[in-house]
Amino acid sequence: MNQPEADFVNSLYQTRDQYRANAERAIASGEYRKASELLWGALTQQLKAFAATRNILITSHRQFFELVRELATEMKEKSIYEDFVSLNALHKNFYDEIIPNELFPDFYEKTIRYIARLDELTRSPKV
Repeated sequence: MNQPEADFVNSLYQTRDQYRANAERAIASGEYRKASELLWGALTQQLKAFAATRNILITSHRQFFELVRELATEMKEKSIYEDFVSLNALHKNFYDEIIPNELFPDFYEKTIRYIARLDELTRSPKV
C-alpha cells in the first residue's frame, strides 16, 4: 500500500475509533438510538478500510452488502454476511427504535467483535 492509500486507511481508522468512543459515551447516557448509529458508523468505517486495502472505494450503502457477501463467499464463511445483515439493525434502530434497550448490550458486543474480525482481515494479506 502506498503512502496516500495508507493515509486514507488511517483516516478511516481514526473516524472508526471516534465513532466508537462517541457510541460508548451515548450508551453511558442511555442514548441507545444515537449509540446504534455511531456503532454502525464505526462498523462501516472498518469496512471502508478493508475495501480500501483491496482497491475498492465504497460509495453507497448497497456496496457494503455486496462487499460483505463477496467476502463471505470467498472465505466460505456464511456467518460473515449473516452477522452483517443482523447488525444492520443498528442503522435501522436510529430511525425506528427496533432494538429493545435490554438487548442493546448484545448488539454492542457483537459489533465490537465484528469490527475486530474485519480489522484482522484488513491487516492481513488479501483474502
